[in-house]
Amino acid sequence: MPRTVFVGDTGRLVVPLGGAFEALEPFVVDNPENLHYSPELLIRRVALERRGGLRLLIDFVPFAPGVLYLPPMDFFPPGGEPLVLAAQRVQVASVLNPAWMDLSGPAPPMAVPGTGLLVYGSISLILLVLFLGIAVAVWGRRNFRGFWLRMHRRRLLRAMMKFLRRLGHEGGLGKNGNPGYYLSLLAAEFREFLSAFTGVNCRSFTPAEFLDVPLAGPSDGLAPAFLCGLFRGWDTLRFSGRPVDKGEFQRALKETESVILALDREERQPKQEAAESAGEEGR
Repeated sequence: MPRTVFVGDTGRLVVPLGGAFEALEPFVVDNPENLHYSPELLIRRVALERRGGLRLLIDFVPFAPGVLYLPPMDFFPPGGEPLVLAAQRVQVASVLNPAWMDLSGPAPPMAVPGTGLLVYGSISLILLVLFLGIAVAVWGRRNFRGFWLRMHRRRLLRAMMKFLRRLGHEGGLGKNGNPGYYLSLLAAEFREFLSAFTGVNCRSFTPAEFLDVPLAGPSDGLAPAFLCGLFRGWDTLRFSGRPVDKGEFQRALKETESVILALDREERQPKQEAAESAGEEGR
C-alpha cells in the first residue's frame, strides 16, 4: 500500500499469516533503531494485528527503484518453537522515465547578486573615461594650448624677477664685488630667459640678431630695437677694457627689469581685456 510505491515515499506491506502464527500475540514495534536499515531500504514500523484474520503490517521507505527484499523476521511464540517469516519482496517505482536516467551536465555557477551591475558598470565607466580622454585631448589641444603657453610664460617671468632681485642683493654690489662679473651673469641669464620665452635660441645671438626676436607689443621695452641696443651697450661695457662700475650695473638691472615688467603687462592684457568686455556686456 499504495499499489505503486515510489522512491522516497512511505509504503506498507501487508502480509497475511497462516495458522502457524496463531499463537503470537499482537504487538507494535515503531523504533527504527531496532529495525532493519540498509542503503536501499528503511523499515520504520512493524505491527501484528488481528483484524479480519492474522496479518503483519510492515511500514518501510525505499531509497532505490526496482525489486527490493525485506529481511527474514523471527517470531517467538510463548511456549512454542521460534517461527521465521521468509524474506518479502516489494516493487518500487521511480518518478523518472528509464530513458531519462542519464544525469544532466552540471549547472552553471550562480553569479553573486550585483555581479552583472558591477561588470557592466565598470565597462561603461572605462568607456566613458576613454571617450572623455579622447575628447579632452582633441578639444583641449586646440583650446588649452594658449592657456598652457601663458602659464609657462608667467612662470618664466616670475623666475626672472626673482633672479634680478637676488642678483641685486648679492655681494657683487658690496665692497669686494665685481660688477663686471655680475653683468656677465645677467647677460647670460637674460639670453636664457629670452630663449625659453620666445622659443628662439638667443644664447649666441649678436646684438643685431635681436632685431628678429618675436616680441610683439606696443611697449617700447618690447621693441626689437630696444633689445638690440640693450645687448650692444652691455657688450660695450664688458669688452671695453675698463672696469664696470656699480652704477652701470644698476642701470643694466633696471633696464632688464623694465623689459620683464613690459612682458608681464603684455601677458596680463588679454585677461584684462576679457574682463572689460564681460563688464561691458553686463552693462
